[in-house]
Amino acid sequence: MTLEAGFVIGTCCVLPDEGRIESPGGAFRVEPKAMDVLLELARHAPQVCARERIIRAVWPRGYVGDDVLTRCIGQLRRALGDDARSPHLLETIPKRGYRLRRPAAPLAGSAPAPGSEPAGQAGTLIVLPLRQVSAVGDAFIADGVTDLLILQLGSLQGVRVISRTTAMRFAPGTAATREIAQATGADWIVEGSVIQEADQVQVVVRLVDAHTDLHRWGATFRRELHDLLPLLNEMAGQLGQAIHARIGQPPYAQAPNLSSEVVRAYLLARQAISRRTAEGLREAVRRFDAIAAQAPGFASAWASRAECELLLAHYGAADAGRLIGDCRDHIERALALERGLPLALSARSAVRLFFDCDVDGAAHDAERALAAMPQYVMAMLALANVAAVRGDFAAASAWIKQARLTDPLDVGIAMNLGDHMIFQDRYEDAVRALTAALQLVPDHRPSRLRLAWALALCGRAQQARAAMQAAASAGGADPAWLEHAALVAAAAGDIEAAAAHAQALEALARTEPVPAWSLARACAAAGRREPALRWLARAAEQRCSWIVFVHLMPVFDGLGGAAHFGALAQRALGRELRAWRP
Repeated sequence: MTLEAGFVIGTCCVLPDEGRIESPGGAFRVEPKAMDVLLELARHAPQVCARERIIRAVWPRGYVGDDVLTRCIGQLRRALGDDARSPHLLETIPKRGYRLRRPAAPLAGSAPAPGSEPAGQAGTLIVLPLRQVSAVGDAFIADGVTDLLILQLGSLQGVRVISRTTAMRFAPGTAATREIAQATGADWIVEGSVIQEADQVQVVVRLVDAHTDLHRWGATFRRELHDLLPLLNEMAGQLGQAIHARIGQPPYAQAPNLSSEVVRAYLLARQAISRRTAEGLREAVRRFDAIAAQAPGFASAWASRAECELLLAHYGAADAGRLIGDCRDHIERALALERGLPLALSARSAVRLFFDCDVDGAAHDAERALAAMPQYVMAMLALANVAAVRGDFAAASAWIKQARLTDPLDVGIAMNLGDHMIFQDRYEDAVRALTAALQLVPDHRPSRLRLAWALALCGRAQQARAAMQAAASAGGADPAWLEHAALVAAAAGDIEAAAAHAQALEALARTEPVPAWSLARACAAAGRREPALRWLARAAEQRCSWIVFVHLMPVFDGLGGAAHFGALAQRALGRELRAWRP
């Protein structure tokens, strides 16, 4: 594909036909000539383009003063989120011209290209939480219908559907249409209400043009609760028609006949998953056990249960070996019932990447899931992780950017971007991403701990120590804090302090569970090679999901020369490492 069809540069996605640049700071439109300048620079990146060459290419019919080109460069810098004094993308070469410091990667792939908009794009849509109107009935029904409608609309082709995490931030009546549009980039807003009494449910939905605040479409649906999933298919199809978008394979294309009791249990289980806590996930598993006994042919319930088991293993909340064995069985059962089910394919992609280190298999499953559900954030993140493991950092950044556009208020995605910037040694970018995460959720401790490390890696030791103090637990030093204290101290050059924190973490591990991966990172930071290698081997034995990123972690750079560590990395990744850290 040519660059004119769209390309990725750094963390930015450029869509020339639309005159739009999507950067971590938001989406910006630029003048056609400014876009032509960017295309000329991208064609030759990372080589220097002389000012005269750019002017001849962009304004071939006549003389244009230097001030016009300078104005275009300024506009591009603003859209790219760049700084002329400390450029990370667009650099001025004094007395010569300009250059893009990174090569441009065309948007391509079997799945929707990262950051791209499909042909015939109908815009961005957000489903606001539906209001529970009835005084009687189940209080969770409205939230459940909202959640499943968002998932259902994810199969629309040619429209970006904002994910649940962001949508649920806007309780009915808490924000005006314009505010929602500004915060999320939405072009369309779906709002409505749910009335439920016993096994009868009525759903009222309205489609609002976010730019004009005018209602463009509306409908009322009445069904028995056991018919809720087919109803959601119908609603998604009509909403797609209203905004001229085609619906692909819906998540519940082959839902079996379900009782009202099973539908209630499924709504409650999905609600428990959305809490993303260990207890919530265990609650969901218990509900899926009950569903399996009553509706063994419900493929999405098996896939959702596998998702719970995958997350519990990733969180280290239970024995990963047992959980992943069960997870595999439930994924395959779901796919046997419904071939190509996106929920199951996405879960299998994560299992293959994190627990099998099967990078190619993980990519194949994630691409299939995303082809069926173009707005599925979990599949986008899976492809970002696959690209990072392969060393394709441009694609990794672009997929995370796509995920952030789909779920702009999700603190986890912002934190994920920070992790990837650390993988790429782009520590200032990591600081920006993690600061953005804390703007979304100021008390999000995992982001604050990561921010402290990123600040230290940038050489900003005083700010890093302040971030660690802000993240300190009232109950004393805990494993996460001690791990990051060792990382921060080492990055700030205080190896003695790093060693003290690592020793404190090892002492704590004798009295309470501490992840082997955390112990390995703390020991590596302190320069204690042999303990670090032992803990890494333990992490691999325990099926730690982070082990696939072992070659990308800067804290392990000092271990790269150890022969047995190279063997560990090879076992983890299933291949030789061409370079220790690309």
